[in-house]
Amino acid sequence: MAAVSLLGVAVAALVVGAKVASRTDPNAPLALPGVEAPAAQSATCTTLLSALHGTVGDQPPRTIDPPVPGAAAWGNPPIVLRCGIPTPAELNCSSALQVVDGVAWLQLSGTGQTTYLVADRPVRIALTVPDGSGTAAIQDVSRVLTGTTPQQSVCTDGALTPVEGD
Repeated sequence: MAAVSLLGVAVAALVVGAKVASRTDPNAPLALPGVEAPAAQSATCTTLLSALHGTVGDQPPRTIDPPVPGAAAWGNPPIVLRCGIPTPAELNCSSALQVVDGVAWLQLSGTGQTTYLVADRPVRIALTVPDGSGTAAIQDVSRVLTGTTPQQSVCTDGALTPVEGD
């Protein structure tokens, strides 16, 4: 299993993206750096991203230019979703998870933003939201995940259940 630090990846990617967004028109395309996402083009990620049209957390969708496989964004400062990422080292069988609308999330706090990692689906999904933006984005994404992506156990026989891309 490829273990990476999601917090470091997400924070670095979002800080760059947020700085670009803060200097531009909120309707302008958002430049996001690519991150490792081996399952970004999986059927699971494609289905999820297709279902996440419209607003998320009361924020309008943003165009990502150039396109980044497995990524979607809304609002300014941006809310960013990354699908198909590897399992980060912070997620293990004893991680404290919070369940939102039937989806188990691991919260990883950063500076100025928080990343939530989906722990109970067949792919790893990270949702990074600016601090102070409330819970609407995680609730919206949870509802879509519940309707499009099968739930699976976080752990099986004391080990993380394998996911696409690991």
